[in-house]
Amino acid sequence: FGAPIMPPISNLSTVRHHIQEKNPFRLRMSESNDSESLSTPLDKPALAVVDFISLVVFAGVGKASHAPDGSLDIAAVLTTALPFLLAWFTTSPLTGVYVSDSDGDVISAGKLAVKGWAVAVPLGCVLRGLIKGYVPPAPFVIVTLIATLIILGGSRMLFSVAESKMSD
Repeated sequence: FGAPIMPPISNLSTVRHHIQEKNPFRLRMSESNDSESLSTPLDKPALAVVDFISLVVFAGVGKASHAPDGSLDIAAVLTTALPFLLAWFTTSPLTGVYVSDSDGDVISAGKLAVKGWAVAVPLGCVLRGLIKGYVPPAPFVIVTLIATLIILGGSRMLFSVAESKMSD
């Protein structure tokens, strides 16, 4: 009861500094004014396309591995990818995976992928379970976590290399 849980904060710059330094999923703060500026897929549209393709490839590989003849039904692939796409793109402003001032090196690209992956892929599994009407089995979740980490991380790292080669 006596002391407040958190001491009073005297100004917005203190809050901004705390959020930027302490929160791994920090919001992007504009330096020019007091309003927040979140990074979105529109900040890096080519990278957003790479992410979209990566998640569709993940769903396609999964669907093909379960088809008796290895064929693909595009509608089924997109339906499978949908919850992961929704999770990735809706959480991207909070996870900062489309920051425009990222370092541009392979390690930074991998770290950004992991930040987005850690939030979006588990959320995608939950959304898929809600859509399907049941909790996804543990092997599906494990394979999904591993495969999406490799595909998203790898494609983003390759994109980073290609982007740096093009800017040289």
